[in-house]
Amino acid sequence: MVEKFERNAFVRLKANANYWGGKPDFDTVTIKFVPDAAARVAEVESGNSHVTLEMPYEEYDRLKGGPLAGVAAPISDIGMIFLNDIEVMTDPNVRMAAAHAIDKQAIIDRLLSGYGVKIDTLQTPEYDAYDASVSVPYDEAKAVELLAASGFGPDNPVKFKIQTTKGFKPKDYEMIQAIVGLWRKVGIEAEIEVYEIAKHYELRAADQLAPAAFYNWGNSVGDPTTSTGFAMFGPSPHSVWDGEDLIGMIGPLWGEADEAKRIEGWKAVDKYIAENALVIPLLQYVQPILHAPGVVVTPHASGALLPHLMKRA
Repeated sequence: MVEKFERNAFVRLKANANYWGGKPDFDTVTIKFVPDAAARVAEVESGNSHVTLEMPYEEYDRLKGGPLAGVAAPISDIGMIFLNDIEVMTDPNVRMAAAHAIDKQAIIDRLLSGYGVKIDTLQTPEYDAYDASVSVPYDEAKAVELLAASGFGPDNPVKFKIQTTKGFKPKDYEMIQAIVGLWRKVGIEAEIEVYEIAKHYELRAADQLAPAAFYNWGNSVGDPTTSTGFAMFGPSPHSVWDGEDLIGMIGPLWGEADEAKRIEGWKAVDKYIAENALVIPLLQYVQPILHAPGVVVTPHASGALLPHLMKRA
């Protein structure tokens, strides 16, 4: 139960002794709002907080097994790049080149210390409509070829803006820096704009995102309507891709009563999206959690840090 709330500061929860699952181990839990990743690490390292999450993976590796304990597990969140059907993103060659020029596994290995799962659709391996046969491989030569077909190349780069958060998710900004570097090699010059996550929501709801925008999408139920559906259905306030062909494919699936047919329909949609590079899925996140030795934390697949799953050691 909420005992006290201060905007942009904290919320304090009080245990419900009559909770159906049994009384929680802790009488009160205070959740602090600390948007800066380094500050979150300092909070738990100094003992001012007992549990924290979403820190840089090198910090997680440094601190786990030392003064702090740690757990890291795949969650339902994915990292992705929205493509808005404006400006140069109306050119399929530009979109496909941007997708093929990204070495996702190298980014996971080098920037995220291996904590991540490469994906090529908006489904993770745990989602109901995951299809391992859909692949958008890293292919620098193909990216160069696609751009050349539209008159672009390293000497005449295609230019657009990409928006991203910085510190909202581990290495979000650094990932986009790496991607922009890979793009530059094939003939794409992208300008990075940093914004707060609240600004992303505002721009996306108004269909005013830049031609490319990094985001982390969560789907705690694992159903394709909650990932591909809301993210890519043009009339949805969560989508910035308004193509009528995709709307026509997705529309009937909202009311499809045959479950097997529904799932196969979503797989077909994901394949079409991948083949036409209407969005760029990057990775499934692995969530790092650090905690004091006196607390046992059970991670949740949704990425939520649930107080009732925290126990005394």
